[in-house]
Amino acid sequence: MESLSKTFILAGAACVLVSCSDSAEGIWMGECRNETVGSTAGLQMTIKQDGDKLHGILILKDDLHGSGNLNGFIFDKDVTIRSEGDGQTFVNITWSGRLKGDTMKGTYRVEPTPSAELLGRSIQNGTFILQRK
Repeated sequence: MESLSKTFILAGAACVLVSCSDSAEGIWMGECRNETVGSTAGLQMTIKQDGDKLHGILILKDDLHGSGNLNGFIFDKDVTIRSEGDGQTFVNITWSGRLKGDTMKGTYRVEPTPSAELLGRSIQNGTFILQRK
């Protein structure tokens, strides 16, 4: 992907506001590994970007659960996304990653809601890697 940017002069300093290579927008496919339970699953994120804000859909495949809407933000090349699952898994997942070209990788943390804690669910941690399609 060719990197394009817009540069503006503000108070005598040059500022790069948008760079295509820093964008998180797109369809991302790959996998995540839940280190707590020792399970790997397919992962897809469809992300729309508006400035530094992100929104879209997250789909977890195979044995892991938590598909649903996502919201987040991007700062420089650092991405933070929160997904709330499908309303039946009773978890919130925070995805923290870094962009490097058309690759995004990082870690995630599954946090059960109070209802899920009553069902015996606990905090879980994992890793993910995605490629932009």
